[in-house]
Amino acid sequence: MNMKNIAIFLIIILPMIFTACEYDNYDEPNAIISGKVVYDGQAISVKNNQVTFRLYEPGWELSASTYMDVQVAQDGTFSASVYSGKNYCLIRQNNIGPWVNPTASDTIYVINCAKNQTVDMPVTPYFLLEDVSLTCSNKIVSGTCSVRQITGGRNIESVGLYAGRNVIVDNTYNFGGTAGSVATSAAAGDRVSLTLDLSGLSVSSTSGSLPSTGFIYARMGLKIEGIDAMIYTESFKLSI
Repeated sequence: MNMKNIAIFLIIILPMIFTACEYDNYDEPNAIISGKVVYDGQAISVKNNQVTFRLYEPGWELSASTYMDVQVAQDGTFSASVYSGKNYCLIRQNNIGPWVNPTASDTIYVINCAKNQTVDMPVTPYFLLEDVSLTCSNKIVSGTCSVRQITGGRNIESVGLYAGRNVIVDNTYNFGGTAGSVATSAAAGDRVSLTLDLSGLSVSSTSGSLPSTGFIYARMGLKIEGIDAMIYTESFKLSI
């Protein structure tokens, strides 16, 4: 390579190197926004990481490259790594979550974000499962709850009882074979009672078997017609 070609090469490559260094020198996020999805101050339990909302910094056009999807955990909590001192918006999306769709007034603004910023996301669920009782005797899981309607506009598709090896349990993560633990005729105001027979499961380390710890986890969930995301009770730890 002669001197002329070397000079051309340096003219092309040096700006690329400096640009890469600029990207590498960006500070890491130094703050956390955390909170809960709540109704009347009570955290709303959902399927782990199924429900999301968006977090973005005002001043940028709202597009997939300028916001992050924040996932809601099973117990209704969420968190996101951000930068202190900046402003952020938390935006719910239509048809995501077992609650009424948001309006513009439901956007949450975080101004001059603190190092450990706590903010809750209020929602209005269509239904809640209350007065919950979950027990296990002779490998038979029994669940009872009351269905409370918060607002109209949607019908109940089913109420189910789900049990699994781990604290993360829902209509996907469970022992399987839960068809007999679903009630399709539940209505607002009903007291729903369901049972789940686990006596056919052996004790081993495989995912579809009972754990050797002697404990399982169970909770109940309500499916609304036309909405994928279910609303759940908290997860109960039960002896088997």
